[in-house]
Amino acid sequence: MKQEFNIFFTILFSLLFISCSDNKIDSTLISSGSTMDSQAREAEKNLDKASYIDVADVFLDTNEINFNKDVLIIFGKNHCKYCDNLKDIIKKDENLKQIMKDNFNPYYINTSYLKTHLINFNDRQSRVNTSDIAQLFAVDFTPSIVFLSKNGDVKYLFPGFTPRFKDLVLDVTKKDSAMGQYEDLNKKIHNL
Repeated sequence: MKQEFNIFFTILFSLLFISCSDNKIDSTLISSGSTMDSQAREAEKNLDKASYIDVADVFLDTNEINFNKDVLIIFGKNHCKYCDNLKDIIKKDENLKQIMKDNFNPYYINTSYLKTHLINFNDRQSRVNTSDIAQLFAVDFTPSIVFLSKNGDVKYLFPGFTPRFKDLVLDVTKKDSAMGQYEDLNKKIHNL
């Protein structure tokens, strides 16, 4: 029995080599690893976008945060009822969307995901992950709304949800100076 098995195995193995004897290797069957790595990295960069897909027409990609004009950051997370309520307010108000886009570089940062963001600020670039940005602004509640000047100074921080979000945005756009005392936080931002 063992001898019959060995003969059968030898014949089967030989047929495999005969059928593959053209000496060509199908490169699609062999992964170099780099293709999968780049695909995985791209998927990781965009994982958070699904959480704000309904208002993606307003928010810029958080892979790169630019300070070429004032910045609005909304920190949210998955399964946050008040984050969803805030997104609904934005989604339903075309005028609010336009005000946000005209006056700010608006970003929605989902703290449920760990992501690295490239911060472009004052001709400097820094790579900062989501949790460090959230920690910088002491985000304990979501949503948390942060308004920054293009110079990187905090104009206003609002922890939590407000049904009067549009009024808040309009108030901040009318003010040139900060609506609170944020000197210590400004120093941390400028040291990024």
